Amino acid sequence: MGTATLVVNAVAGMLLAVLLARAIRFILALWTARRFIMRMRKLEKPMPPFNPILGHLLAGKTASEELPPGAHSMHILNRMTAKYGSTGAYYLDMFPVMTPILTVSDPHMANQVMNHPFSSAEKPPALIDWFLPITGGPNLFTQNGDAWRHDHNLFMPFFSNSNLDAAFPFVVEQMAIYRDKLRALSKSGELFSLEPLTLALMNDIIGRLVFNAQLGAQATAHPLSDTMIRQLNLKFVANGVVSNLGRLNPVKLFQFWNNGCILDTHIRAQINNRVAAYRSAKIDDEQASFKSILDIALETYYSQAGRRATDEVDADYLKMLCAQLRMFFFAGYDSTAATMVYCCYTIWKHPEVLAKLRAEHDAVFGRNVAAAMDMIADDPALLNSLPYTNAVIKETLRLFPAAAGIRQGCRDLVLKDEAGNEYPTESCGIQISHLSIQRNPKLWVRPLEFVPERFLVEPGHELYPLKGAWGPFGHGLRLCTGQALVTKEVKAFLVLLSREFNVKECYDEVDGDRKIDLTNVDNEKVYQVEAGAAHPRDKFPCRVSLSGYVSP
Repeated sequence: MGTATLVVNAVAGMLLAVLLARAIRFILALWTARRFIMRMRKLEKPMPPFNPILGHLLAGKTASEELPPGAHSMHILNRMTAKYGSTGAYYLDMFPVMTPILTVSDPHMANQVMNHPFSSAEKPPALIDWFLPITGGPNLFTQNGDAWRHDHNLFMPFFSNSNLDAAFPFVVEQMAIYRDKLRALSKSGELFSLEPLTLALMNDIIGRLVFNAQLGAQATAHPLSDTMIRQLNLKFVANGVVSNLGRLNPVKLFQFWNNGCILDTHIRAQINNRVAAYRSAKIDDEQASFKSILDIALETYYSQAGRRATDEVDADYLKMLCAQLRMFFFAGYDSTAATMVYCCYTIWKHPEVLAKLRAEHDAVFGRNVAAAMDMIADDPALLNSLPYTNAVIKETLRLFPAAAGIRQGCRDLVLKDEAGNEYPTESCGIQISHLSIQRNPKLWVRPLEFVPERFLVEPGHELYPLKGAWGPFGHGLRLCTGQALVTKEVKAFLVLLSREFNVKECYDEVDGDRKIDLTNVDNEKVYQVEAGAAHPRDKFPCRVSLSGYVSP
């Protein structure tokens, strides 16, 4: 038998072993899922009609088909909540799209989850598969226990107020480039998509914050940004319950792996650049006291006893860094950009809100818009003096949260609704449907209206939110570590743009004769679609013009 034949046989054997292992894991997971759901059925717990073979996939498919094209999975959950979640919680078996989950749409039960000593901090194993194409390995979104605590503590110094403030001169500089692009578009009057411009802005900002790198994505394509976007497109190009089964396609899995290897190559190049800067003692001399996420990780690594600056980063630490940096890069630009675009939609849709916002910015920064940019760069703490702007951001996130929340259930967490009904959580994930909670008419006064004042009133006022009813950043120990950064970025974005421009969404112009049934997305033309975090559909077509509010 020739050498080539031996190699082919060996490779074929390995592939067969991998496929067999996958098949065994698949069967065991299917059996576990079905057994749990059958037990809940015997207990007569709320859930959609059950199919012994397909579980609740058909119910999910039906809900998806009742929504407009490409609607985000949060809309699917919200649609199913309207049908099956009258008690505030219901079980779902969507295997193999996901493992069994208890979907919670009631803040009373959500608070029970977030106050539980185990489940409040534990992410379900299924989340690992969801994030794997994006991060390539364990990350702060998916880690638990000591591994999460170790890496969380490693990166937390980046999120100190002093470090974030030190980054703001660069943040403002990038927003000035974005502003200039909008000025040019206002002169041409052309129809364009706001989201790609905003994603490029946040690519440049987060490239500096994560890698201390100048990506220049607003000027020209950058290979790191392009490769990450390509990875996200591979993951999110297919929407809907059935089409998401494409992740089991071996061709798609190879594409994930191959593009992920390219992405890691670009990440390692950034690591090597910063290692070289560290060795030449340039890190401490750079912009003010700002340190990027990567710089902090390298300083921690090289400060370990016995470590020398000439040492190479060991393989395990490098692997950890690649996965965590991919996570920070994705999380840092994707959902923030979507929130910025949604703010442009909500603010310019409501003239009374825009007027109050501009008045607040006048009071803090004066009438000279150009001066505001330098003022923020010199003193980012001024952004803390914008309560109405903060309320506008929170109200935008109430109507358009970036994602749902998810935790792992356990034996001693049995949720109880206000009527005393019990919901065991052992062997299932717990998905908190922020969209369902945050638009629930039983929980919010005028739930579909844009009312920033609900985040400014005192407790006892009819508009004051119920405890746990607002949660886009999560609650408890696993509260989003980037919440302060996101809020600062969006505040600065609104200060620099809201007085100079008018933004007009142009969905009717783009849709033309196309009829889209918006009934089951609250008649919202800017409904959310899958594209990483939840994004506005069709990338937000619009036109911009100079407002005339102040002289540009």
